[in-house]
Amino acid sequence: MAKLKDMAKTPEDLTKNVSVNPTLLGQDKYPYNLRICLTHEEIEKLGADHSDWEIGDIFHLHALAKVISVSENETAEGKECRVELQITHLAGPESEDEEDEEEEHEEDEEESHERSRHLNYDE
Repeated sequence: MAKLKDMAKTPEDLTKNVSVNPTLLGQDKYPYNLRICLTHEEIEKLGADHSDWEIGDIFHLHALAKVISVSENETAEGKECRVELQITHLAGPESEDEEDEEEEHEEDEEESHERSRHLNYDE
């Protein structure tokens, strides 16, 4: 699997254009266009229970996305590229705790399988 990259804006990005537009001073750390919104319908499809989710919780999501638009433009600041993705398949969300528990369970199963293999071999 590809290594995860932090998509947070750089400090330079956060202060860029603030003198021209002061309303940008309190902008989010992450670009707005990287957000996804799940309604109760999508949450139900995922089989997730959101009743104990809190703002600030971190989840792992796995997704497939289809490229639906690619464009490149020349601007006063240089070339800009825009790629639009449509998420077509989504798995998760899985909390860090759930993922840790799942990894521990898989390790326990592997150890149990390994022990039984040795027992059968020794007989």
